[in-house]
Amino acid sequence: MAERLKGTVWDAFAGRPDCLNDTSEFLTELDENPRLRSSANLRTLSRVRSELERLPEFTDLGDPVELRLQDVLVLMNQLMARMR
Repeated sequence: MAERLKGTVWDAFAGRPDCLNDTSEFLTELDENPRLRSSANLRTLSRVRSELERLPEFTDLGDPVELRLQDVLVLMNQLMARMR
């Protein structure tokens, strides 16, 4: 029996053709639909701001902050688009 390859979210983000899933579909939609990209950016920044406002002023820079995977993908997509 052949072992099924297990991809990661990074593999989908990197565009591996064998990683077609919700993550890769979402990233394709972001690339192809400017209105979706704009609204996703605004929602993401709003949620990130809310998380940062919850933290006390003297929080250590090494402390973890919980973000949604969707928000991380939107931010990574924006950062990588600037490098292309």
